[in-house]
Amino acid sequence: MSALTSPHRAAIDFRDELLRHHWPDDRRVAKYLKAPFGADTEVFLADARAAGLLLGVWSELQRGFVYPEFQFDRFGRLRPEVSQLLSALPKDGDDAGWRRAFWLYSPHALLGGLPPAELFVSDPERVFKAAQQEFAGDRDSIW
Repeated sequence: MSALTSPHRAAIDFRDELLRHHWPDDRRVAKYLKAPFGADTEVFLADARAAGLLLGVWSELQRGFVYPEFQFDRFGRLRPEVSQLLSALPKDGDDAGWRRAFWLYSPHALLGGLPPAELFVSDPERVFKAAQQEFAGDRDSIW
């Protein structure tokens, strides 16, 4: 077997595909969220990510976090339902954010085959319920 197994290669390819969306970086998101004047942008956004207010994913190419656009309305404002959704998704020490991003951008059976991020804009409650159903409680109990 090669150094990069097939699932590992698929994850890298999917990550690279998502990064081609040119999601906003720290600087743009700090403007969206109206970081306090004089605040350190990186610290402000690290605190927001840690508090579960928004999802950032690490981009090695940009040497910083970028933020999936489903979280923002067309005016750049953070959708209030984002924190509720993020609270339902597992953290599992995923500081880089990719586990959550992969779930959000993969087709999901409970959502008619649509990726949760795509449906979130029009029906955030349905996406939240799918996340709760998938991740709440003891997952082994359904076997």
